[in-house]
Amino acid sequence: MNSRQWHYSAAMKRVPSLFILIPLFVLAVKNPCFAMEDSLVTRTGKDVKTDFENFYLDRENLIRLGFGLAGAGILANTGIDRGIRDHYQTDLRSRETDDAAKVFKVPGTPLVIVPVYLVTYGTGLFLRNPTMEEWGQKSIRATVAGAPAVLFLQVATGGSRPTGGDSDWRPFHSSHGVSAHAFLGGVPFIIAAKMSASPYGKGIFYGLSSLPGLSRINDDVHYFSQAALGWYLAYLSCAVIEKTEDQRKDRVHFGISPIPNGLAITAWKYF
Repeated sequence: MNSRQWHYSAAMKRVPSLFILIPLFVLAVKNPCFAMEDSLVTRTGKDVKTDFENFYLDRENLIRLGFGLAGAGILANTGIDRGIRDHYQTDLRSRETDDAAKVFKVPGTPLVIVPVYLVTYGTGLFLRNPTMEEWGQKSIRATVAGAPAVLFLQVATGGSRPTGGDSDWRPFHSSHGVSAHAFLGGVPFIIAAKMSASPYGKGIFYGLSSLPGLSRINDDVHYFSQAALGWYLAYLSCAVIEKTEDQRKDRVHFGISPIPNGLAITAWKYF
C-alpha cells in the first residue's frame, strides 16, 4: 500500500461517528402521524437536503469557502504557520494552557458532542422546550452539512501535523489539513451565538467557539491554518442552516449598505 492510499484509508477511519448516529437522529424526530405530508420527519429531510444544496451548490457560499481556502493556503504554504507554531510553543504554552486545553478540546470529540446533541434534542421534544430542541437539531444539521467538506479537505490539502512535517499543501500526502476538533467544537457555540438575542451573548459564544481549535494548537497537533479552516467550515455550516431556516420561513432581512452619497437601507429575502 503506497503513502497516498494509506493516508486516504486513515482519513476514512476517522470519519466522525455522527454518521453512525444519524439514524438515531432520524428516529428521534419521528412524528406519530406519518401520513401527514408535512410531518416532522418530512420537514427535517427537506431541511437537510436544502442544507446540502446551500453549502455545496450555492454560489455565494462557494465564494466564501474559496476566500477561506485562499487565506488558509497563504498561511499554510508560507512560513507564517511555522512561525506562529514556534512562537506559541516556545513563549506561550504552559502548564496552565495545557490544563485549559484538556477542557476546551472536549466539545470537539465526536463521541461526546454528538450524543449531547441527541440528548438535548430529545429532551427538548419531551419537555416541549423549543430552545433545547432548536439548538440540538440545528447543531446536528450543521455538523452533517459540513462534515463531508472537512473530510475531503483534510486529505485534499494534505497538510501534516506540526510534529510530523510542515503545513504545506500536498494533496493526499497526509490527512491533517483541517482540524476536525475545531470544526466539531465550533458548531455548537456558533449555533448558540446565532440563536442568542443579546450582542454580549453572541460575542461570548463566538469566543467560546474558537477554543476547541486553540486547544489543538496548544497541544501541537495542528497548525494555526488547520485550526482556523476547521472553525471557518463550522461557521459556514451554521450559516447555511440559518439560510435554510430563512428560506423555509420566508423571512425578510434588513441591512445598511454604503452608497456614494451616504447609506442605504436594504431589504431582501431568500427564495
